[in-house]
Amino acid sequence: MTKSVPPQSCVMYANYFAHTEPHSVKYKDGPNFYLFRLQAEGTCRALVAGKYETIIPGDLLIYAPDDPYELNVQPRSVPESDTVQPVGDYYLIGNGEWLDSWWKNKDLPAKTNIGFDDTVITLWKHIISEKNKVMQNQEEIMDYLLRAFCLTLEQVIQLKQRTKGADTAYKLKLFIENHAHEPLSLEQISASVGLSVSRCSYLFKAAFGQSLFAYCIDVRLKLAQQQVLYSNLALEQIAEKTGFQSYPHFCRVFRERFGHPPGEYRRSFGFRFNHD
Repeated sequence: MTKSVPPQSCVMYANYFAHTEPHSVKYKDGPNFYLFRLQAEGTCRALVAGKYETIIPGDLLIYAPDDPYELNVQPRSVPESDTVQPVGDYYLIGNGEWLDSWWKNKDLPAKTNIGFDDTVITLWKHIISEKNKVMQNQEEIMDYLLRAFCLTLEQVIQLKQRTKGADTAYKLKLFIENHAHEPLSLEQISASVGLSVSRCSYLFKAAFGQSLFAYCIDVRLKLAQQQVLYSNLALEQIAEKTGFQSYPHFCRVFRERFGHPPGEYRRSFGFRFNHD
């Protein structure tokens, strides 16, 4: 007869709470459990990765054991009314070997705005409902539900990160297209979206398959090609107007891309201007 395997994860508490009075929690050295918290309504302040941030509806917070945790809830009175706007949140507290292993092998952020994903909310409500029951095999059921909950959160967070990364990549692309004719550095391009050079380089390469610098050269060459073909500007002027720092560099990359140096390209394919 085989022995049953004890659950590897445990839901200690799970519920939804609407605060109508000021409320604060502080674990200076971090809790000894995992805490999942989803802001449902109103706002509050929380310590997130060492910084105090305003938490808005849809923000998911995850704290691992030993992560410093502080929460400050201050419900606001509704103007011209005697009522108070509640600050509501779903929360779940758990621990166990499976949770330790799952968290150790992931690189999930402490805060992600996941909105109100139907699957996450349904699982959260199901866990709350099951936790309030007194029945046989509850620990085993909660173990499976908690695993499903964590894995679902992981998928939702990763999807949000990919979507956010794609949005950022398109913003970088648009910035380059609008400013490629200017002297540009990777630091300037990255500053346009408020992220580091390494992060922007990664997001752009993941979205478009080439580096920020390579795309900047592409845009400059397309601008230069049009001016070589359809303007009577001197080639040195074209190099300057399209963002190339030196004429020799312009000639070299132009020839590599189009198979001819710019002067020969103009003579072979360019529009003929009359100077009468």
